[in-house]
Amino acid sequence: LCNMSIEAGARAGMIAPDQTTIDWLRGRKNVPADYEAAAAEWLTLATDAGAEFDKEVALDGAAILPMATWGTTPDAGAPVGAPVPQPQSDSDRKAIAYMGFTAGEATTSEAVDVVFIGSCTNGRLPDLRAAADVLRGRSVKPGVRMLVVPGSEAVRRDAEAEGLDKVFIAAGAEWRLPGCSMCIAMNGDFVQPGQLAVSTSNRNFEGRQGKGARTILASPATAAASAIAGVLTDPTAYLREAVNA
Repeated sequence: LCNMSIEAGARAGMIAPDQTTIDWLRGRKNVPADYEAAAAEWLTLATDAGAEFDKEVALDGAAILPMATWGTTPDAGAPVGAPVPQPQSDSDRKAIAYMGFTAGEATTSEAVDVVFIGSCTNGRLPDLRAAADVLRGRSVKPGVRMLVVPGSEAVRRDAEAEGLDKVFIAAGAEWRLPGCSMCIAMNGDFVQPGQLAVSTSNRNFEGRQGKGARTILASPATAAASAIAGVLTDPTAYLREAVNA
């Protein structure tokens, strides 16, 4: 949420610490020596009583369908399987043309070349668990390259302790060391010109993942389902199977 607050026009974003956060940090590496005093101060970083806001937004997460982008900005999204909307501006027309899509048609019919799971936005341990739940016992479709990059060294260690790396490797994905990787076309990890990628990274600007790369932003579960099917795919059925297993 803080990473993406700039998309809403903010210079920075902060979520007030709560007791869950304090409990999670306690005893971890690099916390202040006098942790309890620091925690008490952090808990004061809350909204002032009686504060007024220009706008308040409430979202029911349970009601949100799996989403994916059709354009070249993170806000150009729709439920997976929904048709690309009719362009409302020149920027919409340019984005649809760059992505090679057609207004009125779904984005679920074009073959996916690359799937990237990672980044500081979706490279946390719960993200990797969600992707592994979809991939467990299944295989990445031949012709699809899949990279999985944990968001930090701590996440990598925890994921490997749970055996998640083995799930990804068995499915045919590449398990990488932490880093920016394909999120921003670093370390030699980039999408080839014209290729279509489903990525869990934070932004999908033109050329973000490589010159001429076309990027669909989606959740880790959607990305994993798309790697299996070879096209953008709603992960709901896979996740339901994982819950019932």
